[in-house]
Amino acid sequence: MNPALREFDVLDDLEGNEHEENEAQQSNSSEYESDGSEEVPLDDLDAMLEEGLPDKFKDSGKNKEHSIRLKRKVVLEEIGHDHFDLLPEGWIQIMHNSGMPVYLHQKSRVCTMARPYYLGPGSSRNHKIPLSAIPCLQYRRALEVEKKNKEEKEKLSVQNQSQPELQLMTAKIETSEENEASQSLEALDLREYCKSIFNFKTITLIPFKSWADRRKYVRMTKDLKKRQRPSLPGGTKLLKFPTQNPDGTNSRSKGEWIINPNGKSYVCILHEYVQHALRKHPKYQFKELENPATPYSATVFIGDMQYSVGVGASKKQAKVEAAKAALEVLIPEMKDKIERDSQFGMRSGIAKRSQNNDISIFDQIKVEDPRVAEFCAKTTEPPPYAILLTCLSRNMGLGDIKVNYEMNSKKHKEDEFTMTVGNHTATVTCKNKRDGKQRAAQAILQSLHPNITYWGSLLRMYGNRSIKNVKEKKQEEQEITGLQSKASLNQPNFAILEKLKTEMLKLKEKREAVKAKGKFTPPENIILPSLSSTDLNKVNLS
Repeated sequence: MNPALREFDVLDDLEGNEHEENEAQQSNSSEYESDGSEEVPLDDLDAMLEEGLPDKFKDSGKNKEHSIRLKRKVVLEEIGHDHFDLLPEGWIQIMHNSGMPVYLHQKSRVCTMARPYYLGPGSSRNHKIPLSAIPCLQYRRALEVEKKNKEEKEKLSVQNQSQPELQLMTAKIETSEENEASQSLEALDLREYCKSIFNFKTITLIPFKSWADRRKYVRMTKDLKKRQRPSLPGGTKLLKFPTQNPDGTNSRSKGEWIINPNGKSYVCILHEYVQHALRKHPKYQFKELENPATPYSATVFIGDMQYSVGVGASKKQAKVEAAKAALEVLIPEMKDKIERDSQFGMRSGIAKRSQNNDISIFDQIKVEDPRVAEFCAKTTEPPPYAILLTCLSRNMGLGDIKVNYEMNSKKHKEDEFTMTVGNHTATVTCKNKRDGKQRAAQAILQSLHPNITYWGSLLRMYGNRSIKNVKEKKQEEQEITGLQSKASLNQPNFAILEKLKTEMLKLKEKREAVKAKGKFTPPENIILPSLSSTDLNKVNLS
């Protein structure tokens, strides 16, 4: 081998401590042990669930014709569902005959009454406990919140008796940071709640033996946020509101609709909110004005009521301004909760999609994890089926994409979904066609990329960050064009100079990120892998 090919550039150093290495070794060993076990098929699982029944109760309805029996079942009334907290992989929720939910781990058949949560690389002793892990405390707080909302709703209904048709469903905006603050318990808060039932005692701990141990402790406290359990990316905002009942009654709604406004326009958010919260469609009425700067106006009507008016240089801009004003009327918190670009008025959307959004949570979720589709929906990432189409279009071309799928019904109210892409076929068990389509796409992507284990790698290859969006390119061009109007007579354009400075600093950071810190030459007895171009395993999709 050429000696020049055995010399590598060192880009970065990896720092760590003994505690983190021990945890990594333990996690690796547990991962190897878990990979060796086989997953229990769903048919065997259902048979095991029915094994405890007497024979006279099994298949008792097959020989009876036209026999209808009414059965009463007591179930828990769910209040205050946390949409940011998802069950770990392999756990399902089952309603026990007592009426309380029971959480079952399918592989190990371990049951628990408390909702399990995924800790990840966080500290097992020093992390915030999610409120959902304490069912009694969570339910008590949810009842208090519901009682408070009911009192506010009664006050609002008294004020709106003159116009009963305009009773709006209140929308709530909750960020991931606010959810972590309200749905997590510190150690002291949990102890105060448990003091009414349990007895505690205070013990004295051994002090630090050396300054090295103390410095190690200081470093660990600085990395406290990194050691917490993984959550949705910081800055994630969710609009959640109860959907109106189809019969139009004012009773408590059974459903709840969630909108992630990141990357969506004002018009899109208004349409989604009105459609699901009010069961109506917004209408726009355009007029021409005599003002040469803003020659068009747009008026938003919901039903027969006018909500807002917007003006602009074009009908599209007037429509956006009208939708923005309508959202501030329908959802007052929208003005403070959602980021707005006040520097340029030509922007048509809110919450500009950041190029530096954290997707590290996907680096711990496997490709075939059933929670991938739900995580993607809450982080505005493309769903698995869209990722599959992007993969096929880049590797095979748009004209050669052929995705075939079929769905077959099975027992126990479950369906079997089969997807075929070229020579690759995947069959999954699902509850509906939408779920099966996404899970089958995950299985196809795993077969196309056997060397990739986690979903974060696929997002970096085919997600929103793989190529700059055309709209974002256009917005950057409009920003630079708008800076030209800020120049003063016979003076430098400081806005353009500041923009140039920002872009040059970005270029400097990119170059420093790949700057080598030194040279590394492996010993002669180490065999290096061959070049990727010599043994590339190409996938045959035709």
